[in-house]
Amino acid sequence: MKRVIIKLSFLSLLLVFISADKAAEKVHISEVSFLNGIYSHSDRPITGEIIDYYENEKLKFTYGALEGRLHGKAVEFYDNGDIRSERHYTYNKLFGEFTEYFKDGDIKLQFKVGLNAYGKGELLTEVKIAKPNNHKLKSYDEATLIFLGEKNENLSTSEEISILNQSKFKIVDADGKLLFQHN
Repeated sequence: MKRVIIKLSFLSLLLVFISADKAAEKVHISEVSFLNGIYSHSDRPITGEIIDYYENEKLKFTYGALEGRLHGKAVEFYDNGDIRSERHYTYNKLFGEFTEYFKDGDIKLQFKVGLNAYGKGELLTEVKIAKPNNHKLKSYDEATLIFLGEKNENLSTSEEISILNQSKFKIVDADGKLLFQHN
């Protein structure tokens, strides 16, 4: 019995040290490197939050990270502190609910992100896109989200794109017709 207690105590201490090594951290985006889909700080994959601030010191964004990959909730804010967008990631993959808001709090864009559309973007369902003038939402059953580069070229999926380059995208229907573009 004494041996079992000693072994359990040793295992508990070992788990505490391993957990402490992977303690959650908050890292400013300026201190983050992104290479081959991994977010690192001081040459170590980040577990915690990647954050940035506006010049007025209000929080600009916070992205959850686990072992160097975006994981969990990500929230972006307007410079007045109101929420601009909320989204979720699973190991660098944009996945689940995504909502973006106008400055007045009305929903601008809302959808669910599913599996990769075979290298041609992110498959979306339950898509709602607001008209800019009256904020009235129009619904679509399915669409595809495509990230765009500096010259509006189509980029790969969210797993391979830095969070700093994920704000420029378009949403198209099954025929490739443009439904929404975010610059």
